[in-house]
Amino acid sequence: MLQLSIRAFPALIICFLIVLVVLSQNVLIKLASAHITKKFGSIQVQVGWRDEPPLTGQLNSVIFDVNQTSGKTQTPIINALANMNILVKYGGVTKSLDFLPSPTTDGLYLGKMIPSRVGSYYVVLNGTIQGQKISSQLPLDLVDSSQKLAFPDTVTGSGTPATVSGGSASTSTNTNNIGPQLQGIVSQLANQIDSVAADRSYLIGMVGIGAGIAGIVIASLALSRKRVM
Repeated sequence: MLQLSIRAFPALIICFLIVLVVLSQNVLIKLASAHITKKFGSIQVQVGWRDEPPLTGQLNSVIFDVNQTSGKTQTPIINALANMNILVKYGGVTKSLDFLPSPTTDGLYLGKMIPSRVGSYYVVLNGTIQGQKISSQLPLDLVDSSQKLAFPDTVTGSGTPATVSGGSASTSTNTNNIGPQLQGIVSQLANQIDSVAADRSYLIGMVGIGAGIAGIVIASLALSRKRVM
């Protein structure tokens, strides 16, 4: 009896570790999401780029998804942006976007824009939705250079491939982009961590349950040992 319990113990520990790995992967997948979700009272908003990954010089749209929440139920809000002022921010520069409702999805609004620089962009929200005050700055996914996907090389007027400008001009551009990129990474991680707070609580709860199961197994082994003795 004691030998059987001892042999089963490693298998139980392995099963417990597998459960923890699966739960952790679910949380990490949500952390990697390119869209940011934030709640203001019972109003839930989600922002992000329509086309991922966002590239410089390519037409894209900032999406704004608005829902009224009640428990696990979500109801799209029609005409949600009537009392909202929404800006897109890059560094210290802001631009107002005109959002139009999606023709196919209720509660979804799109604001067209062409990101012209590599780095971090933010959506600045101010106003009210159904009487709920909305005031926040949410990061969008980092914009990358379209040159990474461009093929063949850009051709100049003389018919020869254009060369990428180097030297001090290139260095200066890269230096100017470092600040917004770092700000975007930090802000994006902070908002993503907030959005999975519930999942973290769930994971902690499951760890507690697993620890309890492990304690029961250890206690059973101890009792079995005493009986044999």
